[in-house]
Amino acid sequence: MLHKATEAGVMLCVLALLPAAYADSFTAGFSLVNTNADGSVIIPSGLFPGDSSSFDLIGGNNGSGLTGQTEYIGTAASAGILQFLWSYTSCYPPNEQPPSQACDSPGYDLTGYLVDQDFTQLTDTDTEGLVASANFAVSAGSVFGWYVGTLDNLGEPGTVTVSDISFTATSVVPEPGTMSLCIACILVVAGVRRSVVNTQLQKRKEI
Repeated sequence: MLHKATEAGVMLCVLALLPAAYADSFTAGFSLVNTNADGSVIIPSGLFPGDSSSFDLIGGNNGSGLTGQTEYIGTAASAGILQFLWSYTSCYPPNEQPPSQACDSPGYDLTGYLVDQDFTQLTDTDTEGLVASANFAVSAGSVFGWYVGTLDNLGEPGTVTVSDISFTATSVVPEPGTMSLCIACILVVAGVRRSVVNTQLQKRKEI
């Protein structure tokens, strides 16, 4: 039983030190930033009301005829890999059933993700309800998120729907207290086990 207890203690400590994956309220600290745009964000997404981290990011449509961009961004607390599902529509209102017939032409609005002002485009064409997966890496302190750009702020705005977000830390440094507690527990269990074994050996010698 002591052998099993030692194994259990080691396993619990290993699990405590492994990188964590989490998603709940992931975007709670995010901000909406408009640059020559009047975009908005809907949380949670109209398509995924049960997913608290999902959202619909709607781009600009202020009628200026100029380029603009809407960003939904936050700061990474640690390095890791972010995974998510996404779809895109250039029809407004977005995600209606049946779909809205008021749609902008392909190429006038676009969407993607960004990490420290490094922009990666996902599409500039309506995905027509199809959902795709994507992932990207961030470093601790990186400003990252998603964007919807517009070339003319005319017609209908583009909307990206993001859901099923998960973040897996890739460089977790355990807190000193956690590491010390794990080591102490293992040493105590190992010490008790050694004491019991020595006692049993002594009894055998006496017999």
